[in-house]
Amino acid sequence: MKNLTKLFLGLLLAGVVLTGCQEAEELVDVKFPANYETELDVTVVPSTSAKATNGTFSVTETIDPSSDSDYAKYFDKIKAISIEEVSGLVLSVEPNITLTSTVITVSNANHTATWEYTNLPITVGTVLTLDNENGQWDAVEQILLDKDVFNLSISGQANEENAEFLVLITLMSNVTANPIN
Repeated sequence: MKNLTKLFLGLLLAGVVLTGCQEAEELVDVKFPANYETELDVTVVPSTSAKATNGTFSVTETIDPSSDSDYAKYFDKIKAISIEEVSGLVLSVEPNITLTSTVITVSNANHTATWEYTNLPITVGTVLTLDNENGQWDAVEQILLDKDVFNLSISGQANEENAEFLVLITLMSNVTANPIN
């Protein structure tokens, strides 16, 4: 009976110590926002197809996640990333157009998140919803956890040729890092 009591107390002590270590580790976690913005300056050009009446466009920008100073500081200590918002805002457009088919993509060599739009009229101030309906934010989290540069692109067709628009894409995340690990 004494041995059983000692075993029980030993297991209880081990559980307390292990739980305490994890809680102690969480006490030193550092949490910070890492936000990224890029402007996609889009020029709609005439389609190369003789039958097409729509203009086409494709623009890609590269983002280095370590361009955020806190992200760079804790680069090797990052434990988790949570995407809080991904959004697009049309800053300028000339003339007002309709995006007949458009894809916005965030990608790296390992992961891809895409949002598709059909027949979306845009004017200055149009907000592009970049939600998590199909798990896109999960892919963006993985992209940021890969700690490598990634691409943000927009491509598609518009109902006008020779048009231009500028869209601001914003990616907001919260990062958890542990400087001790």
